[in-house]
Formats: sequence, structure tokens, C-alpha cells
Amino acid sequence: MYGQEIKDSTLTAAGFYHDTAIGDMSSLGFQKRCLSVHGQGDVQVAANISIDLMNQPRVLLNSCNVKLTVYPNDSKFLIEAFNRDPDTEFRFKIKDVYALVNEFDLADGLSNALEAAVIEHKLIQYPMISSQVRSFYIEPNRLDAPANTLFTSKMPRRIFLGLVDAEAYNGSYEKSPFNFQPHGITDIHVDYCGMSVPGRPFSLDFKKNKFIEAYIQLQETLGHTRNNFSCNSISTKMFKEDGYTIFGFELSPVAQDNSLFELVRQTNISVRLNFRDKTPEGGLYCVVYAEFDQIFSLDALRNPIIDSIV
Repeated sequence: MYGQEIKDSTLTAAGFYHDTAIGDMSSLGFQKRCLSVHGQGDVQVAANISIDLMNQPRVLLNSCNVKLTVYPNDSKFLIEAFNRDPDTEFRFKIKDVYALVNEFDLADGLSNALEAAVIEHKLIQYPMISSQVRSFYIEPNRLDAPANTLFTSKMPRRIFLGLVDAEAYNGSYEKSPFNFQPHGITDIHVDYCGMSVPGRPFSLDFKKNKFIEAYIQLQETLGHTRNNFSCNSISTKMFKEDGYTIFGFELSPVAQDNSLFELVRQTNISVRLNFRDKTPEGGLYCVVYAEFDQIFSLDALRNPIIDSIV
């Protein structure tokens, strides 16, 4: 979703370097990440906390209690070590973590007016985009994915899907968990509200270069085909074979406008996949990222109220 300028600047402070090919030792991004830690001793990084509450532009009221609990993944999931000695184990060790918080000191008049508004209206509401990540397992030697229903209540704005090797999904030094490959997929569509997206079924054959429609739909879902000044630097070659085979689906007409909300639509969301070749030994995981409209509220006593029906 990020543009190339952000990837080459701000995100490098978080240790991110863009890969032209995922899971490839010759990738410039992988080599830069190696250089940033090899022989450097302790490495300091900084990144935004990517949770719903902090991905919206409004600040919290005063006197709110906020507690953040972070659980790190296994080191095998976090570390790429393609050429390691089999007897060598690597550990991702965190020595210190702290949060930088911006605080606004309001003028007395504005602070009093804000408090009066809270008492009068009883609630202060924060509209935001809530993200949900789901995954489901596809057994080996299958030509289609098992029937599944991912969401059973509110309709998401848009959905992104990708297929990753089961071993990499569970953590492996030798495989990247972000290496999304086509795995011989011929068709993928989302069923909701009695409709299917896309309306015209895909007929994909990545070996014969029949994938452009899915690539354009990904860029459409991200909003990069409707302007000439931003891109995510994913080329057709990268989409085809370099670990960026991610499928995007817009389910809402306001999917890309965070300032607009739709009425809640109750529905079931299902994903269907078909393959030209049998799925590999060990199986695959389909990782699904979905975005929903969400309202977060605070009452006069600063108690949080989340209308979550996802």
C-alpha cells in the first residue's frame, strides 16, 4: 500500500528495505537488511504501532488509560537466514522497548468546551478503519480450496489475499513468510450478498503470462491506477513470480475513502480458489487481510465502547 518514496525513507527507520524478489538472497532489500545488522551490535529501529486506534488522525481525550501488550513472533518467523549452517540457531532478542507519545496542551477555554461537549453528548466517537487478518489451510494434492466462510457479519470495504507455503507460515529460517506465489492458481473470487467479485471469472495461467487482469485489479483496489503520481513499485514481473502475487477485491464503492462510511451490510464473505496443478506437499495457507468500518467511542468517564460485530 505504501509508495516508493516512503519505502526508501521513513520505513527504513523500521528496518524495512524493499525487496524486488521475496526469498531471494540476491535481492537488494535482503542484502541491505543483512548489512544493517551484521557486525553492528545493538540495532535501534522505530516504527508506528499499526493498530486501528493509531491508524486514524484524531487524538484521544485526556485522562484515558491506555495499555499496550505486545507478543513477539517466534524467531524462525522473524529471521531470514538462507545460507546458515544447519547447526546454527538465531534468536531475535529485544533489549528495550518504549513508546513515544505526542501530548497536546490545550488552552483552558478549549479544554472546558471539550469537556462540556462530552457531558452533553455522553459519547465522543472516533470513526476508523478496522483491519482483520484471517487465514485458512489448504491441504496438499488438492485442485481447489475447501469451502470456507471467512466473515459472517459485517461486509468489509476491501479484501487482499495471498498464498504462502505452510512451512513458511509457521516459521522457517529458510523461507520467507511474505513470499506470496501463484502456486498454479487458475481462478479466485469472493462471494458476498449473492454476488461474486470479479463479475467476470479469472482464467489465470501464470506460466503462460495470463495474469494481467488480476494485477490491474490489485492496483485498482489500492487506488494506484486512478492517478499518475503514486505507485507501490510492484511490477508485473514481481507480481508473476517474485513473491508479490496478492489479489485485491473492492467490495464497497467508498473502499479507498477513509472519510466516508457506508451503512452496515450484514452478509457472509466466502473465498473460492481453483488450481491448475495439485497443491504442494505440506499444503498452503491463504492469508486474508480485510478492512471494515468501525466506530470507537469514549463516554464521559473515559470508558471505551467498541461496536464490533466482525
